[in-house]
Amino acid sequence: MVQAAVLCAAGIDPRLGGRVACCPAVELPDKQSETVSRLHISCKSSSERICQVQRNHHLIDKSDLLGIIVEKIETSYSEDISLLICYGSYVTGDYGAMSDIDFFFVPKTKKGYELGYQFILNNIGYDLWPVSWERLTAISNLEEQIASILMDGEVLFASSEDDLLKLDELKNNLKQNLNNESVARKMSMRHMDKAKAIYFDMQNHESNMIFIDAVSIAETLLFAIAILNGTYSRKGIKRIEDEIGRFSMMPGRYLEIYRKLIRTDNKAEVQHLVNELIVETDKIWKTKFDHDRENVDASELAGFYEEFKSTYNKLLLACDKKDYENAYYAGFMIDRETQSFLNNYVGPGVFPNIINEVIKNDFEIVRDNCIEHECQLIKLLNKNHIEINSHSDTNEFRQYFLEKST
Repeated sequence: MVQAAVLCAAGIDPRLGGRVACCPAVELPDKQSETVSRLHISCKSSSERICQVQRNHHLIDKSDLLGIIVEKIETSYSEDISLLICYGSYVTGDYGAMSDIDFFFVPKTKKGYELGYQFILNNIGYDLWPVSWERLTAISNLEEQIASILMDGEVLFASSEDDLLKLDELKNNLKQNLNNESVARKMSMRHMDKAKAIYFDMQNHESNMIFIDAVSIAETLLFAIAILNGTYSRKGIKRIEDEIGRFSMMPGRYLEIYRKLIRTDNKAEVQHLVNELIVETDKIWKTKFDHDRENVDASELAGFYEEFKSTYNKLLLACDKKDYENAYYAGFMIDRETQSFLNNYVGPGVFPNIINEVIKNDFEIVRDNCIEHECQLIKLLNKNHIEINSHSDTNEFRQYFLEKST
């Protein structure tokens, strides 16, 4: 009887085998009432949506398409697919004459992946793509920027009540992560770091790749900003004004900078504007999380300097050689760790900025800032009574290392 409910979701009368204007009532045994209730709710909303688009011939073909896909699952993959989910403009209702239908399925077995299919129908491209439970879990943990496919999709097929419950658990997990300030802090910074890594790689890319990188950075930062606001990106950069309108915290010049970014063909200006986007996003991140310094654990500083010492050395060597690329990379690493870790323990402006001076090619100031940065880190460690494991030679290291208790 679950099959009947699913066929109903596709707008197909399970008793007649044809398409109907409304989803008929489906009677099922009492022991399945909970499953049926949930499936029937999804079925009802899906069928109403299909009924609505039947008023337009082009969109009738689209609703037929969903019916065909569900029929294929029922006849060939009933034990291999957990869920079929539709998302995007077809669900929200803001589709146009040439809009596709966005959908994905969750495979249950290896065979289930074979359902995947990319095709063109009526001159419109479609991608029926698989998303594993593991990937949905990563999405719910804010590790990917496509949270909307999990949160805003409509279930068109579910093989069991357990699959629906599992989907609900992942949705709830994503909501809890957004409401958990510690998680939001960590994951927003992770996406900001990703944007900065793309920015660094831009320096070595061809001109045409730089423009692609720039938009990727803007989109990644937008997701980080969404997390700061306790939500996720729904439409992304293609509907940037709609996204920004939902946020209470937003870099003041983000939209202005982005509009300039997509209208320039100058490589240097693109790099400058992208750097501005990163700086502006950093500002609101600090506004949101600077108060957390009172709650940080100073013991986490232990071992950081020892590991990081080589980065200072690389930057100083690059300054001596006036090696821009290596100076930029080392400066990027220092600034990234400063923003994502060290600034948790100090107020703004304690650690000097490195990248801005590297970009100016002023290696003397870069050298001075590097030395000052290292001094400030040592002061921070001393203030928090964190010992530095430093040895003058191998004999001293040998004596300490071999004799220290395990």
